[in-house]
Amino acid sequence: MIEWFEANWIAIGGSIVSVVALGWLPFTRVLIRKGIGVVMSETFLKELFFDLAEKYVKSTKTKLDDTFLKQLKNSF
Repeated sequence: MIEWFEANWIAIGGSIVSVVALGWLPFTRVLIRKGIGVVMSETFLKELFFDLAEKYVKSTKTKLDDTFLKQLKNSF
């Protein structure tokens, strides 16, 4: 892991500086805030959770988690 940071420190630093610099511009600051607001919305997080849960349930062979996910979806 340390080798990866040593090999890519310029790209990592440049990315951090770019994000911070964009935050100083009012237009990009608004876009960043709206983007974070969309990603952190309850609807988005709920859909993301159920999508990941369905993928996990499909990857297992047991039926107990299928039943649990079905009941969880019905409760929402």
